Amino acid sequence: MNFVSYAFATLLLVVCLARLTIGRRKTEPAFVWVLLVASLVFYGWHIPSYLWVLLLSATVDFYAALELERPSRTPKARRTILAVSLATNLGMLAFFKYFGFALDNLQWAATHLGIGFDRPTWQVVLPMGISFYTFQSMSYTIDVYRRELKALPSFRDFILFIAFFPQLVAGPIVRASEFLPQMPRVRRVHWPVVATGLALIVEGFFLKMVCADNLATYVDKYWEQGYRADGNAVVMVWLALLFSGQIFCDFAGYSQIARGCAYLLGYQLPINFRSPYIAGSFKNFWERWHITLSRWLRDYLYVPLGGNRVSPRRTYVNLLLVMLLGGLWHGAAWTYVVWGALHGGALAVERMLGLHRGLERRPWWLRVGWAVVVQLVVLVAWVFFRSDSFGGAVQFLRNVARLEGATPNWEMWTATAFLVPIVLAHAWTWLVEHGWVHPLSPMRRGVLTGALLYGILVAYGSSNAFIYFQF
Repeated sequence: MNFVSYAFATLLLVVCLARLTIGRRKTEPAFVWVLLVASLVFYGWHIPSYLWVLLLSATVDFYAALELERPSRTPKARRTILAVSLATNLGMLAFFKYFGFALDNLQWAATHLGIGFDRPTWQVVLPMGISFYTFQSMSYTIDVYRRELKALPSFRDFILFIAFFPQLVAGPIVRASEFLPQMPRVRRVHWPVVATGLALIVEGFFLKMVCADNLATYVDKYWEQGYRADGNAVVMVWLALLFSGQIFCDFAGYSQIARGCAYLLGYQLPINFRSPYIAGSFKNFWERWHITLSRWLRDYLYVPLGGNRVSPRRTYVNLLLVMLLGGLWHGAAWTYVVWGALHGGALAVERMLGLHRGLERRPWWLRVGWAVVVQLVVLVAWVFFRSDSFGGAVQFLRNVARLEGATPNWEMWTATAFLVPIVLAHAWTWLVEHGWVHPLSPMRRGVLTGALLYGILVAYGSSNAFIYFQF
């Protein structure tokens, strides 16, 4: 079951009907139970047995938080409790996500060292969304440990926080401090809120079904040509641009649908994307792309490592380490590690050059030039992100560097049409941020929503798999 399925439409309809009948205040116990059951059904739809992974992680963190709040706990005991919680979460994540990757690398090392090692043939199936709900659960325990949050007394409510189905498998990564205060808050059904939720859902489905799914058709069809030594440079550049649009629309579309569904159910989820391809610096890119992940990495990894409060050299190391781990979070492959290394190195270089702040006060040519550098590096990094292997990505980029190729054919121009909505949306955001135009009024947004809905009905693509479901 995913957002682009009849099963999900049925589930959402049932929950929305419950919201209109038994959950008009959003806090009624019967409605909370409906939400919880719907969330568990949504997660366990494909592999019900993996519900135990989610429930085990949540159970350990729930009771760990209660133990952390006991007045009798010494600092050493509290550190031990936190360590148990983190070890459980990270241990399960490491086993399910990286066990096969570790065996593959062990096999490679053994082969090159002449050591006999036969890799086990069995594979571990990755539980859907484990990277997302693991980070959510960890944020709760860490916040309680830091005394920034009170432990939740209700196990049912805590499971609902972890398993809330709109954002369960692909974010946004919602922190306990953002979600838990909303649970006891009465939210009656109001038309402006419903309209906002529906507009977000339509926008998300347009990004996913029209833009991402149609772009995926071309990307999947031609991408492997980049692994050949005679790859056409024009086609390679075209594919990299199409994939940059595809992954943005796929992930941002999911996030918008999740936010819209949450609105309908009386909850507000954080914004996850804000036109990342108009970013003028690498720092700004990560303030616009997957915002909830970058904030999580900043607050729970970068800052504890010392952040920028340490020496410049240590700061650069921190940036590189955080982005390396961020890349590995996305997947168990060296291509993801390289993707993270490129972003970490770029952030370090940018800070070294002093371009991470105050860029708006620099000469226009420097701002434009650095923005071009930023987007080119982002594009190169996407090649590694999408490629099946490190060698394949390198060959892809070699083909681009040769600058040899035929002129675009009709299929290239057809595919580029699905990038137009992305360009227009980013341009509009830039104009709003610079005060050239005002944000859309409710009436104009309603007209836009109608146009997007029409686009969904007449131009939806054939693919329906979300890229980030595999993380």
